[in-house]
Amino acid sequence: MSLLVLVLFCFYIGGLVAVLPWSPRYWDHNAWLLAHPTLQTILGMGWVRGLVSGIGLLDVWIGISELLNYRDFRG
Repeated sequence: MSLLVLVLFCFYIGGLVAVLPWSPRYWDHNAWLLAHPTLQTILGMGWVRGLVSGIGLLDVWIGISELLNYRDFRG
């Protein structure tokens, strides 16, 4: 059961982190970022969005890896 929860968590969080940087509603028009213009400029760059999306895809890959390589070492 814990494997299922871990894999679903990795898929959900990884999917959100991979997609949200490309959603203008959550990334560009964020009230907190509008209050911090310097940070908004940095986070608006394409390479930063790509880096964040890459971290999300890495999290999805971790979930797949855990699913495929699960070993139960109970003796």
